Amino acid sequence: MTDSDYPKGAQSIQRAISLLWYIAKRNERGVTLSQIARQSGINVATVHRILSALTQEGLITRDPLSKLYHLDFGLFLLGDAAHQYSIRNQFRTLLEHIAKETGDTVFLLIRSGNDVLCIDRVEGKFPIRTILIDIGARRPLGIGVGSLALIAFLPDDQFETFLSANATRYLKYKNLTPKDIRNLAAISRKKGYVVSKGLFHDGVTSIGIPMFNRRKEVIAAITVSTISQRMDQKRCQEIFRLVKKLIRSEGIPLK
Repeated sequence: MTDSDYPKGAQSIQRAISLLWYIAKRNERGVTLSQIARQSGINVATVHRILSALTQEGLITRDPLSKLYHLDFGLFLLGDAAHQYSIRNQFRTLLEHIAKETGDTVFLLIRSGNDVLCIDRVEGKFPIRTILIDIGARRPLGIGVGSLALIAFLPDDQFETFLSANATRYLKYKNLTPKDIRNLAAISRKKGYVVSKGLFHDGVTSIGIPMFNRRKEVIAAITVSTISQRMDQKRCQEIFRLVKKLIRSEGIPLK
Protein backbone atom coordinates (compact mmCIF):
# COMPACT_ATOMS: atom_id res chain seq x y z
CA MET A 1 0.00 0.00 0.00
CA THR A 2 1.14 3.56 -0.70
CA ASP A 3 0.62 6.55 1.55
CA SER A 4 -2.06 7.86 -0.82
CA ASP A 5 -4.24 4.87 0.05
CA TYR A 6 -4.58 5.98 3.68
CA PRO A 7 -6.70 8.74 5.23
CA LYS A 8 -4.42 11.71 5.90
CA GLY A 9 -3.24 13.39 9.08
CA ALA A 10 -2.87 12.75 12.75
CA GLN A 11 -6.65 12.79 13.20
CA SER A 12 -6.91 9.72 10.99
CA ILE A 13 -4.27 7.92 13.05
CA GLN A 14 -6.14 8.77 16.24
CA ARG A 15 -9.39 7.55 14.70
CA ALA A 16 -7.81 4.30 13.56
CA ILE A 17 -6.46 3.62 17.05
CA SER A 18 -9.83 4.39 18.67
CA LEU A 19 -11.55 1.99 16.27
CA LEU A 20 -9.04 -0.71 17.09
CA TRP A 21 -9.76 -0.27 20.80
CA TYR A 22 -13.50 -0.43 20.17
CA ILE A 23 -13.15 -3.69 18.23
CA ALA A 24 -10.77 -5.11 20.86
CA LYS A 25 -13.29 -4.59 23.65
CA ARG A 26 -15.89 -6.51 21.64
CA ASN A 27 -13.57 -8.97 19.96
CA GLU A 28 -15.17 -12.13 21.33
CA ARG A 29 -18.55 -11.48 19.66
CA GLY A 30 -17.39 -9.20 16.88
CA VAL A 31 -18.86 -5.90 15.71
CA THR A 32 -20.39 -4.59 12.47
CA LEU A 33 -19.42 -1.56 10.42
CA SER A 34 -22.65 0.25 11.32
CA GLN A 35 -22.12 -0.40 15.04
CA ILE A 36 -18.59 0.96 14.87
CA ALA A 37 -19.69 4.07 12.98
CA ARG A 38 -22.60 4.72 15.32
CA GLN A 39 -20.52 4.33 18.46
CA SER A 40 -17.54 6.34 17.20
CA GLY A 41 -19.62 9.18 15.70
CA ILE A 42 -17.59 8.96 12.49
CA ASN A 43 -19.46 8.71 9.22
CA VAL A 44 -19.75 5.25 7.68
CA ALA A 45 -17.66 6.02 4.60
CA THR A 46 -14.70 7.22 6.67
CA VAL A 47 -14.96 4.27 9.06
CA HIS A 48 -15.03 1.89 6.10
CA ARG A 49 -11.85 3.42 4.64
CA ILE A 50 -10.03 3.15 7.97
CA LEU A 51 -11.17 -0.43 8.54
CA SER A 52 -10.13 -1.39 5.01
CA ALA A 53 -6.63 -0.05 5.67
CA LEU A 54 -6.41 -1.90 9.00
CA THR A 55 -7.63 -5.09 7.33
CA GLN A 56 -5.04 -4.86 4.57
CA GLU A 57 -2.33 -4.45 7.20
CA GLY A 58 -3.50 -7.61 8.98
CA LEU A 59 -4.57 -5.85 12.18
CA ILE A 60 -8.28 -6.68 11.89
CA THR A 61 -10.34 -9.14 9.87
CA ARG A 62 -13.91 -9.16 8.53
CA ASP A 63 -15.93 -12.35 8.35
CA PRO A 64 -17.53 -12.40 4.87
CA LEU A 65 -20.66 -14.23 6.11
CA SER A 66 -21.43 -12.53 9.42
CA LYS A 67 -19.83 -9.23 8.31
CA LEU A 68 -18.38 -8.91 11.82
CA TYR A 69 -14.98 -7.37 12.46
CA HIS A 70 -12.47 -9.00 14.82
CA LEU A 71 -8.84 -8.44 15.71
CA ASP A 72 -6.39 -10.24 13.43
CA PHE A 73 -3.08 -12.01 13.97
CA GLY A 74 -1.01 -8.93 13.11
CA LEU A 75 -1.89 -7.35 16.44
CA PHE A 76 -0.67 -10.45 18.25
CA LEU A 77 2.68 -10.11 16.49
CA LEU A 78 2.91 -6.46 17.49
CA GLY A 79 1.98 -7.28 21.06
CA ASP A 80 4.44 -10.12 21.25
CA ALA A 81 7.20 -7.74 20.26
CA ALA A 82 6.27 -5.21 22.92
CA HIS A 83 8.52 -4.87 25.94
CA GLN A 84 5.75 -5.44 28.45
CA TYR A 85 5.14 -8.93 27.13
CA SER A 86 8.71 -9.95 27.77
CA ILE A 87 8.25 -8.75 31.36
CA ARG A 88 4.92 -10.57 31.56
CA ASN A 89 6.52 -13.80 30.43
CA GLN A 90 9.41 -13.33 32.85
CA PHE A 91 7.12 -12.97 35.86
CA ARG A 92 4.22 -15.26 34.93
CA THR A 93 5.43 -18.32 36.83
CA LEU A 94 6.19 -16.17 39.86
CA LEU A 95 2.65 -14.75 39.87
CA GLU A 96 1.19 -18.25 39.67
CA HIS A 97 3.31 -19.39 42.63
CA ILE A 98 2.31 -16.37 44.72
CA ALA A 99 -1.38 -16.89 43.97
CA LYS A 100 -1.10 -20.57 44.83
CA GLU A 101 0.71 -19.94 48.12
CA THR A 102 -1.47 -17.03 49.29
CA GLY A 103 -4.82 -17.94 47.72
CA ASP A 104 -5.22 -14.27 46.81
CA THR A 105 -5.35 -12.25 43.61
CA VAL A 106 -1.98 -11.19 42.22
CA PHE A 107 -1.34 -8.42 39.70
CA LEU A 108 1.69 -7.46 37.60
CA LEU A 109 2.10 -3.77 36.79
CA ILE A 110 4.55 -1.62 34.84
CA ARG A 111 5.04 2.07 34.09
CA SER A 112 3.73 3.49 30.83
CA GLY A 113 4.34 7.21 30.55
CA ASN A 114 2.69 8.81 33.58
CA ASP A 115 0.40 5.81 34.00
CA VAL A 116 0.52 2.40 35.59
CA LEU A 117 -0.42 -0.41 33.21
CA CYS A 118 -1.71 -3.77 34.42
CA ILE A 119 -0.19 -6.45 32.19
CA ASP A 120 -1.11 -9.66 34.00
CA ARG A 121 -3.32 -11.08 36.75
CA VAL A 122 -3.61 -14.46 38.46
CA GLU A 123 -6.51 -15.27 40.77
CA GLY A 124 -6.02 -17.37 43.89
CA LYS A 125 -8.44 -19.94 45.23
CA PHE A 126 -9.84 -17.86 48.11
CA PRO A 127 -13.58 -17.66 47.36
CA ILE A 128 -13.86 -13.87 47.76
CA ARG A 129 -11.97 -12.35 44.84
CA THR A 130 -10.68 -8.77 44.72
CA ILE A 131 -10.40 -7.76 41.07
CA LEU A 132 -9.15 -4.20 41.45
CA ILE A 133 -7.94 -3.57 37.91
CA ASP A 134 -8.32 -5.35 34.58
CA ILE A 135 -5.44 -6.39 32.36
CA GLY A 136 -4.75 -3.50 30.00
CA ALA A 137 -6.26 -0.91 32.35
CA ARG A 138 -4.39 2.28 33.22
CA ARG A 139 -4.34 4.65 36.19
CA PRO A 140 -2.16 7.58 37.24
CA LEU A 141 1.14 6.46 38.73
CA GLY A 142 0.76 6.63 42.50
CA ILE A 143 -2.83 5.40 42.62
CA GLY A 144 -2.84 1.85 43.99
CA VAL A 145 -0.15 0.03 45.93
CA GLY A 146 1.53 -1.53 42.91
CA SER A 147 1.32 1.77 41.09
CA LEU A 148 2.97 3.57 44.00
CA ALA A 149 5.59 0.82 44.34
CA LEU A 150 6.68 1.62 40.78
CA ILE A 151 7.67 5.18 41.73
CA ALA A 152 8.15 5.28 45.52
CA PHE A 153 11.58 3.63 45.26
CA LEU A 154 12.86 5.88 42.48
CA PRO A 155 15.28 8.76 43.11
CA ASP A 156 13.49 11.74 44.68
CA ASP A 157 13.61 13.92 41.57
CA GLN A 158 12.00 11.25 39.40
CA PHE A 159 9.39 10.51 42.06
CA GLU A 160 8.45 14.19 42.32
CA THR A 161 8.23 14.48 38.53
CA PHE A 162 5.53 11.80 38.44
CA LEU A 163 3.68 13.41 41.36
CA SER A 164 3.64 16.78 39.60
CA ALA A 165 2.50 15.28 36.32
CA ASN A 166 -0.45 13.51 37.97
CA ALA A 167 -1.38 16.02 40.70
CA THR A 168 -4.72 17.06 39.22
CA ARG A 169 -5.62 13.50 38.26
CA TYR A 170 -5.31 12.28 41.85
CA LEU A 171 -8.38 14.30 42.85
CA LYS A 172 -10.58 11.83 40.98
CA TYR A 173 -9.48 9.12 43.41
CA LYS A 174 -11.01 9.97 46.80
CA ASN A 175 -9.63 13.52 46.50
CA LEU A 176 -6.09 12.29 47.11
CA THR A 177 -3.31 14.84 46.84
CA PRO A 178 0.41 14.58 46.05
CA LYS A 179 1.00 15.07 49.79
CA ASP A 180 -1.05 11.94 50.56
CA ILE A 181 0.91 9.93 48.01
CA ARG A 182 4.21 11.36 49.25
CA ASN A 183 3.46 10.44 52.86
CA LEU A 184 2.56 6.86 51.99
CA ALA A 185 5.69 6.58 49.85
CA ALA A 186 7.88 7.68 52.76
CA ILE A 187 6.40 4.98 55.00
CA SER A 188 6.75 2.41 52.24
CA ARG A 189 10.46 3.04 51.67
CA LYS A 190 11.17 2.05 55.27
CA LYS A 191 9.26 -1.23 54.88
CA GLY A 192 10.41 -2.09 51.38
CA TYR A 193 6.82 -2.40 50.13
CA VAL A 194 3.56 -0.44 49.96
CA VAL A 195 0.45 -1.28 52.00
CA SER A 196 -3.03 0.19 51.65
CA LYS A 197 -5.90 -0.72 53.96
CA GLY A 198 -8.95 0.72 52.27
CA LEU A 199 -7.15 3.85 51.05
CA PHE A 200 -7.54 3.13 47.37
CA HIS A 201 -10.36 0.54 47.56
CA ASP A 202 -12.90 0.25 50.37
CA GLY A 203 -12.78 -3.02 52.30
CA VAL A 204 -9.63 -4.16 50.52
CA THR A 205 -6.07 -4.40 51.80
CA SER A 206 -3.26 -4.73 49.28
CA ILE A 207 0.50 -4.99 49.34
CA GLY A 208 2.62 -3.66 46.49
CA ILE A 209 6.17 -4.92 46.02
CA PRO A 210 8.67 -3.35 43.60
CA MET A 211 10.62 -5.57 41.23
CA PHE A 212 14.21 -4.58 40.44
CA ASN A 213 16.54 -5.52 37.62
CA ARG A 214 20.26 -6.17 38.07
CA ARG A 215 20.96 -2.43 37.85
CA LYS A 216 18.62 -1.88 40.83
CA GLU A 217 16.05 -0.16 38.60
CA VAL A 218 12.35 -0.70 39.24
CA ILE A 219 10.99 -2.52 36.21
CA ALA A 220 7.65 -3.80 37.54
CA ALA A 221 5.56 -4.20 40.66
CA ILE A 222 3.54 -7.05 42.07
CA THR A 223 0.32 -6.48 44.01
CA VAL A 224 -1.29 -9.06 46.28
CA SER A 225 -4.84 -8.09 47.20
CA THR A 226 -7.63 -9.46 49.39
CA ILE A 227 -10.41 -8.41 51.76
CA SER A 228 -9.16 -6.42 54.75
CA GLN A 229 -10.31 -9.01 57.30
CA ARG A 230 -7.82 -11.43 55.75
CA MET A 231 -4.79 -9.14 55.61
CA ASP A 232 -3.33 -7.82 58.86
CA GLN A 233 0.15 -6.39 59.35
CA LYS A 234 1.64 -9.78 60.20
CA ARG A 235 0.30 -11.33 57.00
CA CYS A 236 1.60 -8.41 54.93
CA GLN A 237 5.08 -9.11 56.25
CA GLU A 238 4.68 -12.83 55.60
CA ILE A 239 3.63 -12.19 52.01
CA PHE A 240 6.54 -9.82 51.48
CA ARG A 241 8.97 -12.48 52.75
CA LEU A 242 7.25 -15.12 50.61
CA VAL A 243 7.55 -13.01 47.46
CA LYS A 244 11.25 -12.33 48.13
CA LYS A 245 11.83 -16.05 48.65
CA LEU A 246 10.03 -16.97 45.44
CA ILE A 247 11.86 -14.28 43.49
CA ARG A 248 15.19 -15.68 44.60
CA SER A 249 14.15 -19.22 43.76
CA GLU A 250 13.11 -18.00 40.30
CA GLY A 251 16.45 -16.28 39.86
CA ILE A 252 14.87 -12.82 39.55
CA PRO A 253 17.01 -10.17 41.31
CA LEU A 254 15.34 -8.14 44.07
CA LYS A 255 16.86 -5.12 45.77
